[in-house]
Amino acid sequence: MEVSEDELVLRPEITKRLKKIFQPYTHFIIWFVEVGRGVIYVDVPASLDLTKFGDAFGKALNFTFEEHISYTIQLIRKMFSKTEDILSKWERALDAFKREAEVYKAKNGKPPVIIYDNVSRLIADHPRILDVLQDDAKDNADDRKYIAVFVSSEGGVPRRMELMEIGDLSEKESKDYLINKRNIKEDAKKFYKLVGGRIMDLKIVADKFIDGKSLEDIKNSILNEIEKKFNTAQLLRKQYHHEIGKRVIHALLESKNKELKFTTFMEYFNNYKEANEVLENNVFAYHPENNVVTFQSQSVESYIRENTDIFVNLIDLTPQEGTSSNRTNK
Repeated sequence: MEVSEDELVLRPEITKRLKKIFQPYTHFIIWFVEVGRGVIYVDVPASLDLTKFGDAFGKALNFTFEEHISYTIQLIRKMFSKTEDILSKWERALDAFKREAEVYKAKNGKPPVIIYDNVSRLIADHPRILDVLQDDAKDNADDRKYIAVFVSSEGGVPRRMELMEIGDLSEKESKDYLINKRNIKEDAKKFYKLVGGRIMDLKIVADKFIDGKSLEDIKNSILNEIEKKFNTAQLLRKQYHHEIGKRVIHALLESKNKELKFTTFMEYFNNYKEANEVLENNVFAYHPENNVVTFQSQSVESYIRENTDIFVNLIDLTPQEGTSSNRTNK
């Protein structure tokens, strides 16, 4: 991908960690510019249709599904009239990749890398596929047959895997981006206070500001999008998780680092299912490296502070034994 100078933010510490993951592919670190030379990139499509995932997998491999079919699948074909009935396209693509990975390693002396991007799109409707891909990746990584990288920006994937988290930009990095790369000087501090160090959010507000939108209009637009997340998570007034949500929000605001241990977060809910339902909708975020929960973004906190009458004003905001999301003591 071509990234213009005004959009590129260097993360040297992150690059060091990525190099360890990609060894011996240190020359592929710059945003996978060299995809195709031992690196396969699979972008999970935004669709519930598994055929499209199979097509995307096959396209990444430049693989025709009627060609190079393994001996096992040839046996299945003899037993059944249609291979499609037994193995889906994505399974056959994975089978083909693993065979080609062996050939590649034998020829080049190093394992290939496969990158699965946007894997959070699988978690809601096809978690079993993600489990299969992860298990296969672990088994083959142990033998150094291939290296798999799963990329996810949000959603439930981090709680199912041991992932390296690329955190937000610092305040200094954020202001440097806004001031020196986007030429936004006077309002840089206000924009950082609104959206924090999430680079995509910073880019969105910068683009809108450069297009002539006022700070107030941008703020309203951002907060409206956050309100949609609260609605989906059932955290607004008279919604299922509203009361418990207020208790969690208050605890986060009162905590020293605005974070809760994952076990503490779970205690606010009646059961793990309810807690996971809320986490899936990107109001709160789970951080696997520290096993803590925080607000998903600075924008979420900004929305809460704009609506303190809805989310903060409770007399007793501690976890209650036997309390569920729609039944609490006021």
